[in-house]
Amino acid sequence: MTTGWFQFLTQIFKKKEHIENMAKPNKKAPTSTVNIYCAKCRTQLYKYKKGGKGALVKCFKERISEDYTTTPCHCPGCDSMFARDTLVRGTPAFKMIGGKVMMK
Repeated sequence: MTTGWFQFLTQIFKKKEHIENMAKPNKKAPTSTVNIYCAKCRTQLYKYKKGGKGALVKCFKERISEDYTTTPCHCPGCDSMFARDTLVRGTPAFKMIGGKVMMK
């Protein structure tokens, strides 16, 4: 009976250590800045320091250099919701809704 409880506790502690060691975004901000626009009305939303060449899936709040929105995650031009406020790897970020934003 005691060994089963001990094994259970060790599994919980192993999982907790694994969660605490998750990767964080790079501390040094990328040098390339992109402009992010609403796909519906073409209003500029952000100037964002993006790393990599891929699609825009999430925006870490610490990398937004200029914010043109009045309310978070809503376009000031057409008031459509373009993102969701969330935590990604423990860091505050906006997760973009597919097809709602475009970048240049």
